[in-house]
Amino acid sequence: MTLKEVNALIVRLEEEREQIYADDRVTAQENPRLHEIEAELVKLWDLKRRLEAAHEAGRVEPIVPQPEHIEDMDR
Repeated sequence: MTLKEVNALIVRLEEEREQIYADDRVTAQENPRLHEIEAELVKLWDLKRRLEAAHEAGRVEPIVPQPEHIEDMDR
């Protein structure tokens, strides 16, 4: 995935999240999707930082790959 694609996904998901919060109330139907969006945004922001760092180092791919599980990102 390219940095441009990651940025586009981040924008799309943040806009979707804003739409969910637009009415000041999160419904039972919106809640699971909101959790999916938040989890995906964590991964995408991490990937964005890794891609930017790789670019700064003159590389195309991140030097350290993302962990498979989001829980592993805190370690």
